[in-house]
Amino acid sequence: MRTGCADLVLNVFAPRNGPEFHRVLGRDGALLVVTPTARHLRELRASTGLPAVDPLKEERLRRTLGAHFRRERAEPLEYAMSLTAGEVATLVAMSPAARHVDAAELRGRVAEMAAPVRVTASFVASVYRPRREPR
Repeated sequence: MRTGCADLVLNVFAPRNGPEFHRVLGRDGALLVVTPTARHLRELRASTGLPAVDPLKEERLRRTLGAHFRRERAEPLEYAMSLTAGEVATLVAMSPAARHVDAAELRGRVAEMAAPVRVTASFVASVYRPRREPR
């Protein structure tokens, strides 16, 4: 991507590259970062092997982005979901648990759950603005 070509960079539950985000964002651009809270998918942790959210996640986020961005605002969002076993399997397959639990074992664990499965989605959506000059 060209330098300064983007009005918005969206980062959802993914690694962040602050210098690169800063490079591609225009002067008045925004970076929208969505990160899970400790309550995100908590109901699935024991049964599927989902790891807990790192308690230092917000600190790492500040460290990763602080030199290039200032946080303009943060909005916590949380809601309950009612999922089928298939939806749980798809959700877990997109998560870090997919790398830590054998696929066949994971399918077996999900099959044992009584549907519908109540699950909490809990995350923070934060808007960052580029600093004029990186620190």
